[in-house]
Amino acid sequence: MKASISVADRPGRMPQIMFAGPLAPICAKLAALGFDGIDLFFPDPLAADAAAARAALDESGLKAAMLSAQGDLMARGLFLNRPGALPELLEGSRRHLAMCAELGARSIVGFFRGQHKDVPGGRAESLKCMAGGLAAYCGLAETFGVGVLLEPINRYEMDSIHTVAEALALREQAGAPANLAILPDVFHMNIEESSPSAAVALAGKHIGHVHFVDNTRAVPGLGCLALGALAQCLGAAGYDGFLGMEAVPGADPEAEARAGLATLRVLLSRPGLRGK
Repeated sequence: MKASISVADRPGRMPQIMFAGPLAPICAKLAALGFDGIDLFFPDPLAADAAAARAALDESGLKAAMLSAQGDLMARGLFLNRPGALPELLEGSRRHLAMCAELGARSIVGFFRGQHKDVPGGRAESLKCMAGGLAAYCGLAETFGVGVLLEPINRYEMDSIHTVAEALALREQAGAPANLAILPDVFHMNIEESSPSAAVALAGKHIGHVHFVDNTRAVPGLGCLALGALAQCLGAAGYDGFLGMEAVPGADPEAEARAGLATLRVLLSRPGLRGK
């Protein structure tokens, strides 16, 4: 497994961004620390420069594990569970999917899927529309050669798709697109799953990326979760992708990133696990 960390090309409202600003020096710093990639966020997608981001990645040797760049669409009220808005959503998605393709990154579906409370007819109708929207979105992403990640999010932030089981059910309802994988986030799992390890086993081969943080949403090792056991479960599930530190930074993000990476390397050095 490989290590990535949350990075944005400029400051934004999301708290769980470890580094924000010009990407070239940030990527150079993270490569020197020993990271393999970044979880990339464009808080202002219309102002983002994917070519410059690609150059920063190439120069540093890092990979973009994922890209979140749908804020402009959501600001316009475009979500996957709003059937009347789906044509406009898909047309607007072309730009950000093109950026994903240029960066070699997967697109993430988190808040972008929408909330049940905003759909007349409630949960059942929302899920039906969400599945149809997700199927259409994955179909469009496939034309760009882009994979899609569906992230369960806890009940305090969203009213839809809280657990891995619910994400897998939505994937099936959407027709099980070949380019759609699940993104378990340890912070959300610690709230919603009775057993995060069992959830990892359930997701199994469908895991495409992992947000690997501690219970306080800090980098690994600064909280109280049994992350070693979870890493072992990921290894047993055959996962060999990125563990992304989508963490809330403290007073010294660079020192925290260094400490989180050191913890991760220790966890991945255990028998049966494959590190970098």
